[in-house]
Amino acid sequence: METKSIILEWAAMVYGPFDHLYMYEIYEGVLYGGRYFFHIEDGRLWMRHVRRVEHPEHTRLFVDGDSGGLQLAEGIQRDLMEVVSETIDQLRSMDGMTFLLRTAVVGRRGSL
Repeated sequence: METKSIILEWAAMVYGPFDHLYMYEIYEGVLYGGRYFFHIEDGRLWMRHVRRVEHPEHTRLFVDGDSGGLQLAEGIQRDLMEVVSETIDQLRSMDGMTFLLRTAVVGRRGSL
């Protein structure tokens, strides 16, 4: 079985607006595939579908693409880059039904 290498890059994501049109949060995280942004918030690993902000001075700035995000794990206390690499490897190795059973039925404790 051939494995693809995982190319990750550090990036920032703007999320919002919240209560007012000028209220946003900025998250530091890891970008995969140019459109999947992973970050840890309160020990929870999140994945969001993002799009690049087209600006010559902000080449690593992304905006949440109204994805709502997907919480993949909780209780994370390790290096983000390492966790994301392992998570992507695990996601690649399972089919859709296995993912649903592990996350929806069993729960999201620790890792996938």
